Amino acid sequence: MLNLKLNKNILKAKVYYKLGGYYNKKNQSDSAYYYFNKSKESYLFLNDSVQIGRCLSNIAIIESNFGNYILSDSTAVESLKYINGKRSRTTASVYNCLAINSKEQFLYKDAIYYYQKAIDISKRNSSKNIYKNNIANVYKELKNYTKSILILKNLLEDSISDKKTKARIIDNLAHINWLQNVNINVEKDLQFAKSIREEENDIHGLIASYSHLADYFFEKDKIKATFYLGKMLKVSKKEKSTQDQIEALDKLANIQTPQKSIKYYQESIHLRDSLQKENTQRQYKFAKIKYDYEEEEKQKLKFEALATQNQLIAEQEKNQKKNIIFFAILLIAGLVFLGYRRKQQNKKRILQEKYKTETKIAKRLHDELGNGIYNAITKVLNPKFETEEIVQDLDKLYLQTRAISHENDSIETGADFENYFRELVASYNSNACKISFKGLSSLQLSSLSKEKQVVIYRVFNELFVNMKKHSKATLVIISCKKVGNKLEMIYKDNGVGFRENMVVIKNGLKNMEIRINSIQGTLNFDAQANKGFKATIRFKK
Repeated sequence: MLNLKLNKNILKAKVYYKLGGYYNKKNQSDSAYYYFNKSKESYLFLNDSVQIGRCLSNIAIIESNFGNYILSDSTAVESLKYINGKRSRTTASVYNCLAINSKEQFLYKDAIYYYQKAIDISKRNSSKNIYKNNIANVYKELKNYTKSILILKNLLEDSISDKKTKARIIDNLAHINWLQNVNINVEKDLQFAKSIREEENDIHGLIASYSHLADYFFEKDKIKATFYLGKMLKVSKKEKSTQDQIEALDKLANIQTPQKSIKYYQESIHLRDSLQKENTQRQYKFAKIKYDYEEEEKQKLKFEALATQNQLIAEQEKNQKKNIIFFAILLIAGLVFLGYRRKQQNKKRILQEKYKTETKIAKRLHDELGNGIYNAITKVLNPKFETEEIVQDLDKLYLQTRAISHENDSIETGADFENYFRELVASYNSNACKISFKGLSSLQLSSLSKEKQVVIYRVFNELFVNMKKHSKATLVIISCKKVGNKLEMIYKDNGVGFRENMVVIKNGLKNMEIRINSIQGTLNFDAQANKGFKATIRFKK
């Protein structure tokens, strides 16, 4: 019976995963997101860490495609923890996702780091060639053309069987050579790459070829440049690639006379408006997907809580009947019964604690997130609200969700704690607020006791949450050093500080003081309205 139930759960998890993959190929991201999450929950029950990691990898890619790069980063890191190096192909795919997220956020050095990790782990030459080409493109964005050209030349020296990849490398190399020296003749290579793409029917590749040829002829031959921009516009319209259409129209407007360029400017403006509307709808769609899934999970928790409560009632009735029977028999039977009852009461207490915990979490989800999600959806449906305001609301909801998660999550202590702590900091690092370290390695956090590691993690999580919610800081600096036989960690931001009547922040600081005192440490802080915030933490190693 047990094996039958286990096989049924395994089959269910596999079916959910295959459905996620099916909808992913159909570009139905909402359904794919739902089924990958369902598969993840099933594999969590089965304790299959590799499959959990694979599900999370797909979820992270979908979140990235929706433009939610911070959430995608968090999911990708979680995926890496579950896979733990056991599946190289999935691990490389996760690092590729992290690289894309970094590049989209203009964190080019981070993007190069993650692409290199993907290359080191990947066992397939075709995948490695793609990652190397991507690194070359990142160096192009950094205007390090020499480094970019070197990578692409080395790639061409290898035998590349995939024609699309080969055409991409040839085209990129020619374009970057021209960017480095606009007087160099690269037409032959650009045309050769285009011919391969035409032969392979590589539509997206052809758009890139037309764009690069137009750039090359822009100053040399206006007629040819106009011809290739026309081709680029035609193909991008067929592929419904709005961004490529805008690029082609802007270049056509710049190459034409002022009178002829008007229609291109008008069409470009119209497309930009459409793209903004599309992005707004995409953000709303993603918010709705998450809301629907979380509502389903809350309903499941509610029914599980009711089932637990009914089980408790049934246990009570059962125990009462046993009491009547046992007390009617001999004293020895009564003593046996007392031992049994103690065991049952312990079991009941565990169930009650579980019920209380689940109810508390469900209440926090409803009270703290329910109204916020409803308000965000209302703003999305109302065109009066700006996209930036809606994104800020969604970011606030994400921070609240992460705060609840951090409060209930276990903390990874031990030899890898420093990396775990860096991941916490990285999760709050963004374009809106940069976080910088000074001297963290000198503290040797991984060698601290488990108790101190937990306190440090909790205190800084509280600081970051307060920073995100209240301070409006754009820069945070964490300075670390040894002072005598003590370790010192200084948190400083350039936010608004706080006033004396801000009870929430003062309560948070009180909680931090209690935690620091528990390890015989001290916490001093300095904060005034509009003058930033500083907290100094000292404790013995």
